[in-house]
Amino acid sequence: MRITNRALLTMIAGGVAGSAASVASAQPYLINGSGATLLQALFRAPASTNDFIDVDANGITTATDPFNSQLAPFDALPPFNNYWQVSYRVVGSVNGFIELRDWGFTYADLPDGNVGLGTLVTSFSDESLWNRTAFVSAGVPNATANLNNPGGMPVLSTRDGAYVVTTDPAGATAGLQIDFAAIDVPVGWSLRQPGSAQFNAVPGAPGYGQNTRISVNKDGTIAGETNDLPDLTGLNGPINVNTAAPDQFTVFDTPITLAPVAAMVNYGVGLQQIQMSDLRHLSATGRRINGENLMKVNRDVGSGTRNAFMNGIGLDPSFGVGENIGPRTVSSANDLLGPNFQPSNKGGSSRVEGTVRNHRLAIGHTGAERGESSGWLINGQADVLAVQSDLKGGTVYARPTLDNVLDGGPDGYNIIGPAVIAQIGDARSAPAAYGGWGWSASEVGPYPRPVQPPSNLNAAAYLNNITRSIASFVTDPGGDPSFFSPGEFLATQFLLSASATNVNNTNPVAGAGVVDIIPNPDLNQNLQDYIRNQSGNVLGLPEFQTFNTGTAGRVPTRTTLANTYSDQALVPGGNAYIDQGGATRAYGSSLALRNKIAGDFNGDGVRSAADAPDMIAAYESRNGGPVWNAPDGVYGAGAGSIAIIEVLGDFNGDGSFDAQDVRYWADGLVLTGGNLDRAAGFAAVDNTTAGGNFFGTSLATGTYDAGDSRADVSGPASLHTRGFQPIGQDGVVDAFDIDYVCMNFGDWSNLTDAVEIDLAADMNGDLVIDLEDVRVIVEDILDSQTGDVNLDGVVDATDIAIVTANQGTSGGYADGDLNCDGVIDADDLAIVNPCTTDFTGDGQTDGADLGVLLGAWGTPGADLTGDGNTDGADLGILLGAWGGC
Repeated sequence: MRITNRALLTMIAGGVAGSAASVASAQPYLINGSGATLLQALFRAPASTNDFIDVDANGITTATDPFNSQLAPFDALPPFNNYWQVSYRVVGSVNGFIELRDWGFTYADLPDGNVGLGTLVTSFSDESLWNRTAFVSAGVPNATANLNNPGGMPVLSTRDGAYVVTTDPAGATAGLQIDFAAIDVPVGWSLRQPGSAQFNAVPGAPGYGQNTRISVNKDGTIAGETNDLPDLTGLNGPINVNTAAPDQFTVFDTPITLAPVAAMVNYGVGLQQIQMSDLRHLSATGRRINGENLMKVNRDVGSGTRNAFMNGIGLDPSFGVGENIGPRTVSSANDLLGPNFQPSNKGGSSRVEGTVRNHRLAIGHTGAERGESSGWLINGQADVLAVQSDLKGGTVYARPTLDNVLDGGPDGYNIIGPAVIAQIGDARSAPAAYGGWGWSASEVGPYPRPVQPPSNLNAAAYLNNITRSIASFVTDPGGDPSFFSPGEFLATQFLLSASATNVNNTNPVAGAGVVDIIPNPDLNQNLQDYIRNQSGNVLGLPEFQTFNTGTAGRVPTRTTLANTYSDQALVPGGNAYIDQGGATRAYGSSLALRNKIAGDFNGDGVRSAADAPDMIAAYESRNGGPVWNAPDGVYGAGAGSIAIIEVLGDFNGDGSFDAQDVRYWADGLVLTGGNLDRAAGFAAVDNTTAGGNFFGTSLATGTYDAGDSRADVSGPASLHTRGFQPIGQDGVVDAFDIDYVCMNFGDWSNLTDAVEIDLAADMNGDLVIDLEDVRVIVEDILDSQTGDVNLDGVVDATDIAIVTANQGTSGGYADGDLNCDGVIDADDLAIVNPCTTDFTGDGQTDGADLGVLLGAWGTPGADLTGDGNTDGADLGILLGAWGGC
């Protein structure tokens, strides 16, 4: 009888059913994979190694005996009772491809940590599986791992071409070959192309994958994580993608499934939907188009989830840097709020999910199906944003529901990875005994491709077992032959490629600026109907249908450290939060709605400038002032007593609510008319602070007015974390701040500019950084005049002398570069002294000026013509102005 019970299918996915052993090999064959976290559920599932095509030739398949068709039951000790042993390293799609490139035709034979050949580049993974059982979790090996082997692999294969399991030590007889890479996107999407980098380059276009921006640490120093995509040249030589004339180094990718990627959101953000253009801006810069500074949690560039998501929203994945903080991390410790918090370069989807659950301003990206398999969506820990595909002509906001993903068009959900499994060699070229078509080079097979099977034929059989079961399911959706097969699992947990009406073009139009959507040439209407109506696909769950407005998510988790956080006097162990009523709130427990929106100190249900008085009162409460009487707001009588200061106000993720969070709020969270208004933010802070200068900012000249601290954006160290949080301030508004503004000229609405600039340099709130912002600092904040080079409050002969002395050189404002073009020249001299022949600044051209000119003869020092030299032509100009200005 056909079993259709959804609970049983879930048990199968979790490993409870379908795990009995078939006839074992005398010595099992080892198959090693590496790659995607988006497909992690497949490699955890017993269905992935259920025998659909009778690989072991024992007559037992999923069609004949689904409960006894397992080719790879877990057996940790020899003699091994299995036919296959399958390992899978969860390192990210592109990293998996790199490992296939480097070790797909030779053997790694040194433990991780060795420099040079013989070791895996990505070291320990986010998770490593051995017959679906983890031996590495969150980057940490367990007792099953063998630290003397590459990747901590418990076993290796022989190096004699048989690929059988051996417990021999790594070396001349045993090693690790990567047999396949699971990639969320086609191989071509993972490869950089020659040319100039562009934020909207599509796969295969010139400059694709070429963003060279390097990550920084939280203190602004270089962290060193790169963002450019790989090429085909590996540690052991190049591979190629010439499938028309393949050789032993040709990589083939085989489409497996469609993997929708969701924009996961913490309830504290306060958004339920977002335009794709806005999501693209946030992913590229760490700020929205309107300038609001949210916390964009991203994967490292080796992630296929990142690749699929960024290509899905019209962004070259090498530009999908988010906050751009820190090196690649697979440690769950970096998901926690506190001193180790890191929002960027996560080495696994679980790391993104943990970070989004904890940070109240976080938006991340992860596989949509993981909302169920990892529980964050169905358990109300976080939600997904509905996305309007305005870049593709869409007009509605679509969540990744089953119907929307099956549609896949501009008004459906189209942020979807066309997931593949890549191998060096073509699995379909393998002999029939290994699931191939069994045709030779002289034959015209059902797929007319040249014969070049993988060297490990059992790795070919592994892939063919999956693809043949997919083909069977497509032909007869829900039919008994594919019962418990990999194809059935992929149909219920993901989506088979033939089920969608529209798909992303795997060979997008160069120059289009976005991966285009095309009608699916392989659409199978029967399959779509089955998946829509009968399959029990996870995307059909009610939690995917609508945003959960009845929860605030979970109490964030901090690193447990005594006497560290701003609430240490109340919870000195750092192992919980405390609300304003004095109740301890455990990490991971349900969060009261009064704390739902990050920054909503006054309880009106939104984050706005109106929160400033209560925010400052809460800050003062944590710094020796009176206890903050939190308003109930819209949340009902008594709601104020369950407000948690650190949950409402920890914007930078350090676990505390302190002055740096107040600066974060003023710099990036106050909107006027829908756009960021830093002037209003800093003024609101000062206007609710005794003394009117919350940050204690001093000015090089002039009198401090409320909001002037917005201009304190840099200092001598010039360390910044643009997009993450403002850290450049040194307590003084001076020429260093002006220079930083000059360095960041650009239009924030233009993403070509925005990826290069720091919006903290916008002084007047127009989201354009230009000379007007310089003028605001010099004239409105420092109460001086443009041309006051030494910032002493007046423009005089001293300023003229500085500009004159530095003619023809490069420098900053204090050196005389007044128009921010990087060169000190006649244009700057004209600003500081409109009477260009009056070198002394006494208001007239006379002998004193002649002396200056003659003293500069042959140098740029008194160049009036702009030719870079003081000579007779300049003398003529001076004499012509004699006695005047």
